[in-house]
Amino acid sequence: MNPQVLRPQRLWRRRLASAALVGLLGLGALGACSGGGVESSSDSGGAPASGEMARQDQGAQASDGDTAAGAAKDGTTAQARAVVGQKLVRRANLQLKVETLTAAADRIRTIASTQQGAVLSEELYSGTDSRGTSSTITISVPSTSLDATIALIEKVGDVQFRNSSSEDVTGTYVDTEARVKSMTASVARIRDLLARATTVNDLVSLENELSQRQAELDGLTAQLANLKDSVTMSPISISLSTDDFEPVAAGGFLAGLKSGWSAFTSSAAVLVTVIGAVLPFAVAFGLVLAPVIWWLRRRRSARPGFLAPVAHPAGPMPPGSAG
Repeated sequence: MNPQVLRPQRLWRRRLASAALVGLLGLGALGACSGGGVESSSDSGGAPASGEMARQDQGAQASDGDTAAGAAKDGTTAQARAVVGQKLVRRANLQLKVETLTAAADRIRTIASTQQGAVLSEELYSGTDSRGTSSTITISVPSTSLDATIALIEKVGDVQFRNSSSEDVTGTYVDTEARVKSMTASVARIRDLLARATTVNDLVSLENELSQRQAELDGLTAQLANLKDSVTMSPISISLSTDDFEPVAAGGFLAGLKSGWSAFTSSAAVLVTVIGAVLPFAVAFGLVLAPVIWWLRRRRSARPGFLAPVAHPAGPMPPGSAG
C-alpha cells in the first residue's frame, strides 16, 4: 500500500482519539462540578439552619436574661423594703369638750412642745357674748410619740370623738428613693460627658439633657423629702368646744328616714314662715281692692247695655215675613 495514502488515515484516527479523550475529560469535569455544586447547595442549606439556631439561642439567652433581671429587681426591691422597714403615715383627730378654750389651748401647746412637736394652725370662734365657744388646733408630733401625745391630750377635757388612721407608703418610699439614686447617677454621667464635650452641638445637646434630668431629680428629691416628713411627723387635729358636739350621723335606713323627716319639717317651717310673712300684705290688699271690685261690678250692671233682652213668644211666623 502506498505510504502517502496511509498517512491521512493515521491523522484522522489520531484526531478522533484526541476528540474522544477531550470528551471524556469534559464529562469527568462536569461530574466533578455537579458533585461540588450539590455539596455546596447542601452546605448553603445547612448555613441558614445554623444561623436560625443561633438566633433562637440568642433569643433564649435574652429571655433568660430578662427573667434574671426581673428576679434581680424583685430581689432588690424586697431587700430595699427590708432595709428601710415599714413606712407608715399616721394621723389623728379628736373632739374635746372643755371648760375654757384658752386654758385648754395653752395646755395643748405645752403638750406639743414637751413631745418635740409644733403647732401648725389654730382657729378660735367667738360667740355673740364675746366668749369663746369653739376652737381648732392642729399640732404635729413625732410618729413614735403619737400614742403618748393622744393620751395626754385626752386629759385636757371630755373626749367626745376620736379617730386615728395609718397609711402604708413603703412601696412608694422605696421606689422614689431608688429613682432618686438612679437619676443622681444619670446626672453625674451627663456632667462627665459635658466636661469632655468638644463641639458646640454636643455642648448644647448635653446642657439641654442635663437641665431636664436635673429638674426631674429636683422633683423626685422634693417628693422623697415630703414622704420622709410625713412618715417622721404625725399631725393631730383637736377640736375644742364649751358645748356638746353633735353626734356623728350613722348610716342605714333609720338614719336616712331621720334625715328625710328633718328636711321635711325644715321645709314645712320655711313654707309656714313665708306664708306668715305674706299674709298681712294679702289682707291689706284685700281690704283695699274689695270695695273697688264691688263698685266696678255695680257700675257695669247699671249700664243699659247690660239689660236683659226681651223674650219673644214662640209661635208660627206670619205670612210674608220670611225673606
